[in-house]
Amino acid sequence: MSDPVPAKLGKYVIRRELGRGAMGVVYEGFDPFIERTVAIKTIRPQQLAAGETAQVLARFKREAQAAGRLNHPNIVQIYEYGEEGGIAFIAMEFIKGRELKDYFDGGQRFANKDIARIMGEMLGALDHAHSSGVTHRDMKPANVILSESGRAKAADFGIARIETSELTQAGTVLGTPSYMSPEQFLGTPVDGRSDIFSCGVILY
Repeated sequence: MSDPVPAKLGKYVIRRELGRGAMGVVYEGFDPFIERTVAIKTIRPQQLAAGETAQVLARFKREAQAAGRLNHPNIVQIYEYGEEGGIAFIAMEFIKGRELKDYFDGGQRFANKDIARIMGEMLGALDHAHSSGVTHRDMKPANVILSESGRAKAADFGIARIETSELTQAGTVLGTPSYMSPEQFLGTPVDGRSDIFSCGVILY
């Protein structure tokens, strides 16, 4: 049985559920003060397995910290992190579009010029992130959104590594196996080159 949709989270009015995963739900929300539609990613700590709550919440906060310090047209913008009524949430830019994964799953092909443009936008976004001290660590088709205008947006910095962070230690394997770099599999320290490797897999 799914959880009831909250009426509000922080200042945001919740309009509808957009999707759900193992640890939380994503809603469409509305900021009434500046009349802006947002996407709100949530985690309910009480639904997490005993012993993993602190780690998952730390990763969730780190997503807000990582993407929140980035400002680039090809990165989903983070507006706010908050906690209310036992729910931790991140309010972010609402993108009208589809995940690159949806195109792949549907067997859709891209023209060479569009492939070059999309890859250029992704790499531009990562170059900005890397120069800001942030490594994404989970680049994959599900984390690239193509807007209705065709612009690529990198999303979900949930396991990103921030250079000053102590939260991700060497020896920890995080990522999506099909797109992970060899150093991620080995649990050795990663940097921006791992993101470039993952983009190469996406390109292939």
